Amino acid sequence: MSGVIYDGHAFSELFDVGNPEISILNSMPDLRDVPGRNGSMFVGSRFGNSTVKFAIAAHGSADVRRDKFSTLGTWLAVDEPKKLVLPDTPDRYYMAVPSGALDLNRAIGDEHASITFSLVDPIAYGREVSYTVPSGGSLTFNVGGTFKTYPKVTANAVRNASSLVWGLRLDDGDYLHVKTGNSSAQLVEIDCDERISTITASKTVNLPTLDSDWLCFAPGTHTLVMDNGTGAATVTFSERWL
Repeated sequence: MSGVIYDGHAFSELFDVGNPEISILNSMPDLRDVPGRNGSMFVGSRFGNSTVKFAIAAHGSADVRRDKFSTLGTWLAVDEPKKLVLPDTPDRYYMAVPSGALDLNRAIGDEHASITFSLVDPIAYGREVSYTVPSGGSLTFNVGGTFKTYPKVTANAVRNASSLVWGLRLDDGDYLHVKTGNSSAQLVEIDCDERISTITASKTVNLPTLDSDWLCFAPGTHTLVMDNGTGAATVTFSERWL
């Protein structure tokens, strides 16, 4: 079984590591008071930040133990969230940052502390999957995990001569159409999670048409159709796990 790994560093290289305690699914409902009505009106809900906490223990002489914690300090000195892998789900990871002080408790021959990480995204990431939608064609595929995911799309897009857009339609419903600017092939890159769409060669931001939707895949089977234009498209997403 894999141990705790943060930003590629395995804690077991330096410490004995206790079982992580994780608080997940921190539900935060948005409730509004309505005059003259009992209770509250439910507007929506989201998951707030969650935490992972575990104990670590260093052994050896005082100077050896101090060096181990000094090395740990370099692992934790991050300027952005990094991947945190837990032993019970080694095929998944969270985006996390260290949180709080590292209070050392000294004993004879060892030193132990409790370390906490804040999960800036409480939904775990699983394997990354890529599929190709053939030029002017369709693709049926499966999305694993237990939570919705937003894909990235890269295509050498040629717009439809009539509609003047290129795009994909999901399950005969929501669609994502972009204007490429001319009738020649254009390398288009779309990030539905960050909500960014660009034409690579000119580094031009070209947002989808006003009636488009950023694509979102729920777990299960889906079909993507290139309903406007031609040019094979690579669709990449990460499975997400609650």
